Order: sequence, then structure tokens, then C-alpha cells
Amino acid sequence: MNHFAPHKGVTFEGCYSKFRLPSGSSIALIVSAVPAVAKNVDRNQVVKNMAFMVSFTYVHSDSTHWWQKEYWPSDLENTQEKGGFTIQWDKGEFGWDAKNERVWWTLNTDEIKFKASTKNGSRVPWIKGDNGSTPAGILANLPLPIQWHVHTLDSVCDFTLQLPDEAKILSAEQEGQAQVHVEKNWALSFPESYIWIQGRDHETARGICIAGGSLIKGVQAYLVGYDNGSSQITFTPPTSTSIFGISLGLSSDISYLNRKIQLGFSGWFRRIQVTANAPEGTFFTLSAPLNTGHAPDYATQSFAATIKVESWARSWPWMSWTSTGAEVFERGSLEFGGGFYKSHSA
Repeated sequence: MNHFAPHKGVTFEGCYSKFRLPSGSSIALIVSAVPAVAKNVDRNQVVKNMAFMVSFTYVHSDSTHWWQKEYWPSDLENTQEKGGFTIQWDKGEFGWDAKNERVWWTLNTDEIKFKASTKNGSRVPWIKGDNGSTPAGILANLPLPIQWHVHTLDSVCDFTLQLPDEAKILSAEQEGQAQVHVEKNWALSFPESYIWIQGRDHETARGICIAGGSLIKGVQAYLVGYDNGSSQITFTPPTSTSIFGISLGLSSDISYLNRKIQLGFSGWFRRIQVTANAPEGTFFTLSAPLNTGHAPDYATQSFAATIKVESWARSWPWMSWTSTGAEVFERGSLEFGGGFYKSHSA
């Protein structure tokens, strides 16, 4: 199954796209739906319950200033065809051309005029050479509380952009080519506590991408992909899982207070240590889909993260570890959500 296509019968499904503009500024564009909330209520109630969301955040290159708009359409109409799909609402659309593996976006509101389309053949799948690869591997077909799929780690896209004067975009940001990372989540609800880390060197095609957190009280699980240029290292449960502090290969220290995350992952032959942190004044908030609708201020994210990755290897499980290098990704993404951000019980 191609997990980029819409999934039927799920409580929620949302797509997240991060654009890095030539100037160094960024755009986060989210199209998300909790269709169960929209059943048996009128259109006004659907909007009030925030069942459908389109979120647009423009972040200046200095990462300390941003402009954000969240829209609550009365519906997201999903049209599926053998060659892909289109999701439309009253002010835009989001679609995928399966034949050319191309994604496109259109927003046409009073405040935002935005069009973008990835270049044919520019998709970078989770695993090189495997267009159907997904972070969870075979676990993606199980009825887990939440699933995560990265459609492209880094694609080239053409774009045009117009925003109000208050957004203070540069003339160079009105049209050109950007790099885009596209992913999605689906299933029952966002986790009680979660994090997301993403860093990329567009020139060398090296990068790190991690998502996970606490699906069940006392349990942490993560999906990890790291490309160091010469090899790809991935981790999935059970080695990237801990149960009440006991784990086969996971260590974690997550502190929103310090705006810092430290994660360690160890398998039979590969091991990595990831440290990510971002300055306090660079975090903007986002709504997240729960089974009751979208919850405002459920997560906070920065595009100014410094992400350090250290790696080790060994030939046999009983041998000692040998360092295989370390590298740093600047201006990466760092997100704290749910309980890792703050209590949402009130």
C-alpha cells in the first residue's frame, strides 16, 4: 500500500509540508482532518468543532519572527483516482500525482496566495531506491494508535507566494524554487506526548528525521532515519522502545524547559546519539488533531535547531563500538508536543 494516499476508516489524517525558501525563510503548511467529529452536525458546528484545518506559518530566516494563519473549512473533499488524489476546500487544494510522484499545493485566500509543485523525479523516499519505503516498515500495516509516513525527505519545488505587508516577506521570496519535506500522520489521535526532529543538508543530501514519543503511559517509541552520505541507518521498535525505563536500545532525555532533546539508539551493529536544541525565542505553536477535533496550542516548533548526530559501528554484537563520525545540522526543525510541551489536561 502506498501510505501517501488517503487512508479510509481512520479517526484523523493530516499532511505536514515544510518548505525552505532560497532566502532561508520557511513555510509550514498543514492540511488535517478529523472526519468523525463532522458527522451528524451542521456546517457551522463543524467549523466550531475544528474538524478540518489548514494551517499556514511563514517563518523569517532569523527564526524569531513569523506570521501564521489557521483556517477551519467546513469540509475537505477527497477525490481519489488511480493516478493519485486531490483534497479540496473552499480556498485551496492539495494533491498528489502518483505517476510522476509529484505533489502540489494551492492556497487562495484574502491573506495568502500560494502555489507550489514538486519537480517530477525529485522525490527522495525514506530509503534510497525503495519508493514504497516508510519509517515504520511492516509496522505501518498494524492498527497502532498513530502512524507516520515520510513521502519525501527533500524535493525541489517551484513556488509563488503573496502575503500581507505585515508578514514582511522579501521580494526574493515571492517566486522561485524551494526545498520541501512532506510527511503525514493518521490513525486514532496524536500521542499524549511526542517529539519531532528534522535536519537536512540539501547540498550533500545528508539528513536526520525522528518522530515518536509516548503512545501509552510509561512507554516510549521512536522511528528514526539517518543518512550520513555513505549509508542509511534506521531504527524501529523494539530497539527504539522503552517500557517504564527498561529498553533494548533507547535512552532519552527530553526537556522543553531547556528546549533540548537527547536521544540514543542502539542496535546489534549500529548506534547513534542525537542532541537537538533551539533558542527559546524561535518556537511557534501549532494545533494538533485529537479524536475530539483539533486542539490549539498542542505543540510548539522551531526552525532554528542545532542537531548533532554521533554514530558508532561494530562487526559483531560482542565487540566494542568504534566511532564512525559526528556531524551537525544547523537550522533544523525541533518540535515538542502534548505532555512534552505542557499539560493539556485543563
